[in-house]
Amino acid sequence: MSRLLASLAFVAALLGPAVPAMAQPTAGAVVVHVENVRSSEGRVRVELCTEGAFLTEGCVFGGSAPAQRGETDVTLVDVPPGVYAVQAFHDANDDHKVNRGVFGIPTEDIGFSREAPLGLHGPQFLKAAFNHAADEQVVTLHLRHF
Repeated sequence: MSRLLASLAFVAALLGPAVPAMAQPTAGAVVVHVENVRSSEGRVRVELCTEGAFLTEGCVFGGSAPAQRGETDVTLVDVPPGVYAVQAFHDANDDHKVNRGVFGIPTEDIGFSREAPLGLHGPQFLKAAFNHAADEQVVTLHLRHF
């Protein structure tokens, strides 16, 4: 019996250190590379959304960076694997919302992952969606002006 316990202890000692080395990361960064930023005023704001929260204010992850004319990167950290879509806008007046004009048309530049077509009520989640694994991932989008 003691020989069996010693053998099990030896096997456990061999396997113990190997388990952390084989463990996969559970979350990784999503870097949103925003192109076509028309000025350095305000901030570029991005949100990473699940299907139920897309096109709402209830997205899972959000972040911002000072706007840089041309291109601006916003990094969202510790994003678990899943299916997401990015919605972004250039908050030129830094009021934390997408300003709208006549008929609800945005007066600030907006963009979506995978350059999803807008349609009458915004893009469809499935047209903007992408699969995020646990590794760092870069998502590029272009801001559009109306």
